[in-house]
Amino acid sequence: MTQDVSLVYRKELDVRNYEELENGFQLASSFVQKNYISELTSHEVVPVDADLDSATIRQQIRLFKVGKLVYDKNENSIDKLSSVYNALFNVRSAIVMILDSDGEQTDLYLGVRANCEEKNINVAKETLEKSFLGNFPGSDIENLRNPQIEELLNKSIDVKKNGNARVISTVSGIPSLKDSNKENFVQGMEKLVDAMKGETFTAVFISDPILHKQVEEMQSGYEKLYSQLVPFAQCDFNFNINDSQAITDSLTLGFNETLNESLTQTQSFTNGNSETKGSSETKGKTRSVAGVAPLIGAGIGAVFAGPMGAAFGGSIGSAAASMMGSTSESKASNESVTDSQSKTEGTSSTTGKSNSTSTQEGKSETLSIGNTKGIQLNFENKAVTNLLEQIDEQLKRLKSSNDFGMWNTACYFVAPNQQVAEVAASTFKAIMRGENSAIEHSAINTWTSEQKDKVSEVGRYLKQLKHPIIDMKVENGLDMPYVTPGSLLSGKEVAIMMNLPRKSVSGIPVLETAEFGRNGFSYEDTENNSKINIGKVFHMGKVEQTKVAVDIQSLAMHTFVTGSTGSGKSNTIYKLLHELNRKRIPFLVIEPAKGEYKQIFGGREDVHVFGTNSKFTPLLKINPFRFPDEIHVLEHIDRLVEIFNACWPMYAAMPAVLKEALERVYEENGWDLELSLHIEEKLSFPTMHDLVKVLPEIIHESGYSEELKSNYIGALVTRVKSLTNGLVGRIFSGEEIENRYLFDENCLIDLSRIGSSETKALLMGILFMRLQEHRMTNTQEMNQPLQHVTVLEEAHHLLPKTSNSQSQEGSNLQGKSVEMITNAIAEMRTYGEGFIIADQSPNLLDTSVIRNTNTKIILRLPEGSDRREVGLAASLNEDQINEIPKLKTGVSIVYQNNWLQPVLCTFEKYENENPYVHKEDVTSLSQSKKNTGDILKILLAGRMTEKPYFNKSEQEINELQTWLSNTSLPNSLKQNVLTELSSFNNKEEVKYWEQSSFDELSNVVWNLLHGDKIQKYAKAAMSFDQYNEKLRLALKRYAVLEGNHELEQSIIQCLLYQHSIEKPAFKEFYFNWVEDARQKELYL
Repeated sequence: MTQDVSLVYRKELDVRNYEELENGFQLASSFVQKNYISELTSHEVVPVDADLDSATIRQQIRLFKVGKLVYDKNENSIDKLSSVYNALFNVRSAIVMILDSDGEQTDLYLGVRANCEEKNINVAKETLEKSFLGNFPGSDIENLRNPQIEELLNKSIDVKKNGNARVISTVSGIPSLKDSNKENFVQGMEKLVDAMKGETFTAVFISDPILHKQVEEMQSGYEKLYSQLVPFAQCDFNFNINDSQAITDSLTLGFNETLNESLTQTQSFTNGNSETKGSSETKGKTRSVAGVAPLIGAGIGAVFAGPMGAAFGGSIGSAAASMMGSTSESKASNESVTDSQSKTEGTSSTTGKSNSTSTQEGKSETLSIGNTKGIQLNFENKAVTNLLEQIDEQLKRLKSSNDFGMWNTACYFVAPNQQVAEVAASTFKAIMRGENSAIEHSAINTWTSEQKDKVSEVGRYLKQLKHPIIDMKVENGLDMPYVTPGSLLSGKEVAIMMNLPRKSVSGIPVLETAEFGRNGFSYEDTENNSKINIGKVFHMGKVEQTKVAVDIQSLAMHTFVTGSTGSGKSNTIYKLLHELNRKRIPFLVIEPAKGEYKQIFGGREDVHVFGTNSKFTPLLKINPFRFPDEIHVLEHIDRLVEIFNACWPMYAAMPAVLKEALERVYEENGWDLELSLHIEEKLSFPTMHDLVKVLPEIIHESGYSEELKSNYIGALVTRVKSLTNGLVGRIFSGEEIENRYLFDENCLIDLSRIGSSETKALLMGILFMRLQEHRMTNTQEMNQPLQHVTVLEEAHHLLPKTSNSQSQEGSNLQGKSVEMITNAIAEMRTYGEGFIIADQSPNLLDTSVIRNTNTKIILRLPEGSDRREVGLAASLNEDQINEIPKLKTGVSIVYQNNWLQPVLCTFEKYENENPYVHKEDVTSLSQSKKNTGDILKILLAGRMTEKPYFNKSEQEINELQTWLSNTSLPNSLKQNVLTELSSFNNKEEVKYWEQSSFDELSNVVWNLLHGDKIQKYAKAAMSFDQYNEKLRLALKRYAVLEGNHELEQSIIQCLLYQHSIEKPAFKEFYFNWVEDARQKELYL
């Protein structure tokens, strides 16, 4: 069989109209793929409607300036932005976004435009604001006033800026994700801003909502078009040919006879008349007058005849129905007259006869020879198949619009020249293109400065934030609707095209933050009166009105506050103390650095302030060796040794030597160590001077080698002796501040003036020990509610992180001592004592501080190990830990162990400052000098040529004794002087008047006048006269001697003699001085 034969049969079998397919297919593919979109600049721009041009900003536009963007790193920002746009779709509002760059600074604006008169623009504005801040909490958006909006639009979309026509480029197409799993979003708007850095341009994004009814009509049109095109996609033809040959023999004989007779007569008459008159007139006009058709179906419907044209043309064209108009006029008249007559007559007669005879004989023989051939042909029109696939994709997009809305969207770039506009448009188009962008044709259209009229009209549309309308004059005999550069996008696609910067650019800071709790919910409900408000919730960069309250009784289980310098740590503690004071809970602050607490609370009448420098604060005075009656002396000694171990580097047998020395000084002061009783009725406690005296004796009595003894003396004695000199010597004196001032009332202790960190630690430890003993002896019941709070600032001085390893010299003494202190802190909870432990670095502190504190307040910490150590203890996840170094000043993470989750809290700046003003007690200093002079006059009266006249009453002698009791003299020496003053008061006799007691007298004078200081000052003299003059000047600083030269000379002799006893090398100088004085007949 030839090919021509099959072609003939194929044409006979295929009844499809291929001419109809060709015409319809070309037009349908053009508009499904939107090929016309690349030819917009060649068509005219429809002039702006007068009503639109006269619309005011107040009526139709609202804009927000985006100041800061905050993202939750665990949430998808595209999905959240899609929710914002969907909310605007529900109120039928258009979305606008403006990106305005001057080459250096970039401003981002989001806004709405009223899309129909019945919708209130203020509803859309409120929807955008609340939805945006709800999905992007912490972000800053500023509502622009109408004049600001007008100024922005005139400045950024002025097509004749500075007298030069500007250029407008538009980008049309379907955006899609480059990475479908959304893990790495690389299509953020910051890519465009960074690419165009240094260039001036404005990008205007406009999205108009498409009504759901229109979407349904478009979907129906696509479905019917698909059904009509499917038959042309592919077909199957089957051809079969059968050849056969047959031979047949047959014989037939027959006879027939028929006779018929018939007569018929008929007559008919008809007469008729008819007249008809008619006229008809029709006038019509059809033309689209305004609006936009994102999909054009009118032309397609005209080409496809029958149901296909009706389906596709009607459905797709309905998208533009609101923008098409038609008018018609019809007139008709008819008149008809009819007249008719009819007459019929007939006669009929029939006679018939029939006779038939038939004889048949047949014989048949057949021989068949056959041959059968067949062929099957499959035909596929790939162009139609591809078009059907594109229609499938469009149907999927239309279906998604039921969930996220459908928008007519385009982007416009306004720039001073064509190069900048096209580069910006090309860059943006490349950023937006993704895996599914080829479903429709995309294009960049540019109206250049040569097309001034068109640029001007497009600019007028953009100033109203509307799509420009293009008149598509197609020469195909069809009446085409107007179109715009917009593409139909689903809500998700709009979120990709009109996305926000994901990283910071100049003018738009972008932050990623972790999410924290929004309330301090706990497993156990507590009454509100047992809580204190410390701040407000800080969520995603914004302060909320929800208050953060902590349980007061949880503070009794101790609090840890940490943060770097300048993070707001001190301000946080100010707030805590203030709120606790309002609940009548007093505080003690031990501050080893800065001394700033007294500038906040020091001026209050109910706050006591003590320090280490009498020029700035009243002097702190505390005797480490004093303890309450209820405490056993050996118990106190053990605690004291542990404090020394924690603050000083101790090795080998040093702790044992120190403990033995402490026991001996107590014994020498009349204490029975076993019974913890004092032999005398009046209690006497050792001082540091006593310890300095005993330590060398203990060391020399030991069996250590001379080298070891020398090392111990250098390490122990030197350190203890340093505590008897200078400011510290005055602090560790016999005179003490009452415990109730320190531990039962509001008190600030400023240790910031001490330079040595070891000494600071020792002072903190001694105060801590005294506090512990005070609580133990004054609390009757266990598990007390919070009664008092102690703040340990810079706690690493007292509670440093120590190694668990053992050294060659012995066990880890410092580690065990720190453990003893931390255990004591934990145990003091039962007495109602809460500790607020504060430090800049958690890594410097013993781990038990973090472990044993129920409340954690974490401010900004830049160091990684610090963050992890405290973050894990506060139940933070990895993202929240990474948030710690980014916390702003005054914002902290708060967590109590019974809370469900940590909360981000902002502490307001504490404003109730009441600074301390120190008034130096000049009277006290003068009285001290006078008392010293009076005691010297009594003690040295026996060495005067004439005994001075004393007019001292018993009360005045008692006052001298009281003053002396509170000095830092060695305790044994002090007791001797007090005894002699009593003797003088009763008998007017003093043993020091006798020459045999000159050695004791010299020692007393040396200690009363700080002889070592006077000696150091005078030793640089070049002669005895100069030497005497320096000594007399120094004596006036420490005592009031009323110019008694004989008394002064006797005091100088005592000082020189005592110095020669302590320094044998000085004896020769002493003898020479005596000889010089006798020669000059001075009093001796």
